[in-house]
Amino acid sequence: MKSLTGTATFSSWDEDPAFDSGAPVPRLAHATVGFTYEGDLVGTSTCQYVLHYTDEAGGVAVGIERLEAHVGEGGPEGSVALRHESRFGAGGVDVTWSVVPGSGTGALAGLVGTGGFTAAPEAKEWAWRLEREG
Repeated sequence: MKSLTGTATFSSWDEDPAFDSGAPVPRLAHATVGFTYEGDLVGTSTCQYVLHYTDEAGGVAVGIERLEAHVGEGGPEGSVALRHESRFGAGGVDVTWSVVPGSGTGALAGLVGTGGFTAAPEAKEWAWRLEREG
């Protein structure tokens, strides 16, 4: 198994319905989130999340992310889908993901693995990992 690693940042977050503090809980929301990747994979992605807020400070989310990336800086490119399972709260967010079987194209065709990231509250950048199988 070869580990792929790097850093990521949020490039966008659009949540619907968007609430300020004090919104009713529990509640469901949908978010379209953009990420930028650096490291062993260099590219951008969009993730569609469904969030369940269990209280004002946190909850859980599931999502599918479509990552379009080069393998290394300027290397061959491809795309892959990642299935997210997340927990979020006052302490930050913890995301585990798995590659959606058969979703890889180009340089990422046949990619199989699991990984994720942990980010502190209001983090601007965090480390990601993908444990590649095979």
